[in-house]
Amino acid sequence: MSTPASRNRSEPAADTDRMQAAQLLSDAAAQGRLDMTEYENRLAKVYAAKTYDELSRVSSDLPGAITSRRGGPCHPAPSTVLLAIMSGFERRGRWNVPKKLTAFTLWGGGVIDLRYADFTSPEVEIRTYSIMGGQTILVPPEVNVELRGHGVMGTFDHLETEKGLPGAPRVKVRGFSLWGKVAVKRKKRKTS
Repeated sequence: MSTPASRNRSEPAADTDRMQAAQLLSDAAAQGRLDMTEYENRLAKVYAAKTYDELSRVSSDLPGAITSRRGGPCHPAPSTVLLAIMSGFERRGRWNVPKKLTAFTLWGGGVIDLRYADFTSPEVEIRTYSIMGGQTILVPPEVNVELRGHGVMGTFDHLETEKGLPGAPRVKVRGFSLWGKVAVKRKKRKTS
């Protein structure tokens, strides 16, 4: 006879459960409890997890381990605009990635680094516009990326065709470049 607790643990994992587990792993890596290789290995298991039980096994040895199933709707960070006019912007390190992000450069430059960021939505849309400027978007290996952009007397570099992991966040990059450049690159996290 199965108990309500055992039934809950074998239920399918929700996107919010995966995001909670990924944030817990990020916290542990930031505190030095996990080295970068272990963090990336566990993160791959989080995104591959089909059930809540599989998720809880990945983080059971960490402080703040997932003990109750949350599920429910996602609560993404508010939409954000990054603007550089004859200047620059950088989003690096640990930050909350919103569901919608707009980046604009005019005679300036910008960097959006998603490698150490916390995703607050399973799907993120980045609208990027570069006029006589440049932008670089760095994505970690596990994230799925979909690109649709155009360069006019400039470039909108398209990422290699390799895919991320099933269940990992999806980043949709849209936009254009006029006499400028938008580059989207996969880059591993630095080992400490």
